[in-house]
Amino acid sequence: MKRTALSVMTLLTATLTATAVAQQPKNVFTVVRSSQWGAQNLNPFAPGDQHLPPTNSAIYESLFYVNPLDGKATPVLGTKYNWSKDNKTLTITTRDGVKWNDGKPFSAGDAAFTFNYLKQFPALDTSGIWKNGLTSVKATGSNTLTFAFDKPNTPIFQYLAGQMIVPEHVWSAIKDPVTETNTKPVATGPFTFDSYSQQALRVLKNPNYWMKGQPYVDAVVWYATNGNDAALLKLLKGEADYGYVGVSDPEGQYAKKGENLSYYWPVTGDNYLYFNTAKAPFNDPAFRRAISQAINTKNVAEKAYAGVADAAHSSGVIPAQQQQWLPASAKNLEVKFDAVAADTALTKAGYKKNAQGRRLGKDGKVLPSFKILVGAGWTDFITMAQVIGEDLKKVGVNTQIDQQAWSSYAGGLQTGTYDMGISWGWGGGPNPYYLYNQTFAPEYSAPVGKTAASNLSRYTNPAVTKALTAFKGTSDTAQQKKLMGTVITTVMQDMPWLPLTDRFNFSLYNTAKFTGMPTKQNPYTAGEADDVAAARLMYLNVKPKQ
Repeated sequence: MKRTALSVMTLLTATLTATAVAQQPKNVFTVVRSSQWGAQNLNPFAPGDQHLPPTNSAIYESLFYVNPLDGKATPVLGTKYNWSKDNKTLTITTRDGVKWNDGKPFSAGDAAFTFNYLKQFPALDTSGIWKNGLTSVKATGSNTLTFAFDKPNTPIFQYLAGQMIVPEHVWSAIKDPVTETNTKPVATGPFTFDSYSQQALRVLKNPNYWMKGQPYVDAVVWYATNGNDAALLKLLKGEADYGYVGVSDPEGQYAKKGENLSYYWPVTGDNYLYFNTAKAPFNDPAFRRAISQAINTKNVAEKAYAGVADAAHSSGVIPAQQQQWLPASAKNLEVKFDAVAADTALTKAGYKKNAQGRRLGKDGKVLPSFKILVGAGWTDFITMAQVIGEDLKKVGVNTQIDQQAWSSYAGGLQTGTYDMGISWGWGGGPNPYYLYNQTFAPEYSAPVGKTAASNLSRYTNPAVTKALTAFKGTSDTAQQKKLMGTVITTVMQDMPWLPLTDRFNFSLYNTAKFTGMPTKQNPYTAGEADDVAAARLMYLNVKPKQ
């Protein structure tokens, strides 16, 4: 038996069943976590920080996996889907020949039950599926599932696709699913739950899994550690095969330390400098665009992330989606760093300089020193703010860094009491609609002093709002691209934010024992964490080295 399997067996002896001990799994894929977990809870409806990691990554399954990089939908319990001509009915074909791990057959009825269960217990509906036009979900055959809407809302598909499906014959008897711990899960996934302790968790290969020949490993084990350093050490020593672990320099701190060490850090979002457009002079698009031009985002990325991250595209659209979604006209709207041009643009827009080189407002008064809001102690954001401050000072705009603890940091962004603030995108998904909708749609904004859900800049534009609404009403890809082109170019012209740097998922691998993980060359997932639906695909595809 391999050393990894032996160490796992030592950790888990106290909790393994006699059957499991007899099985002695030969190929054990090991996951290390830089955190602990709580009680034995395998309720797929519970928030991710409350249930155990294997719940929604190895045990339960959804209808599809939608890759957030390119929007590709990989069939799982669903095999195909189709929107009606008026985009108010979605029909999904569910997979034949699937059994729950207690031997009972899976059907579209189980999926219909799951979605109606969310309606019965609204606390479970964390994606707000039933608040966004859904009127009914019915099984219209053993493998046909029909969703009806009172108005078109095609972007809701990714939330329907990702909902974990539960067996009606089990959950119909559970009267309080919010507090249910579900210690003996009945599911359709590639693994079944085996054992639990505060140090390690194990799942075993489902011998009756519907995907013949997979998974290729006999077991997956999770180790808990007390932080990134401990998790990283296990990977470096070959005591773990995979970990979702963030390090500041994955090349120098990890990949270069061994021939079997590699990482997959796909860009899934950006960091932004948000402008509070409810406050002068940030309510002026010409001012916003000029100071954006004064900021060297390439230098921001280099200083904040030691060359690991690139400067973000000035549209905010991630690299994997740019070819498909960026209109040709966006190229002429890109903000390119040019301090001299920015200085000229500010003066032309009515913001002159005084004899001391300080920038004046349109009223002739010296502009105040603007605060840049960041999280307290967040070294990457603080570094970004320092570089931004140095750049803006060169064009006569003074700034100061405003470090705030999380509650006041998030509160300041959401209530609109800040000047400028650095944060990640409060929205995102398999195409730019999700980012732009959550960031700039009126329903996500609020008056200053009230809490805005995610429109932190409080920017709205009738052209953007109209295009976003029309996007929801169509499933035609060509029409969606045209509408998104309007959104992208309008936002790039008005610059309610400045995209600063790329953001990543943080998958680290030790490939000494296994192959088949998602990579830049084979991005079948976006490198999401080990406890979410995307990880299921990795656990299915990893193979022991011969």
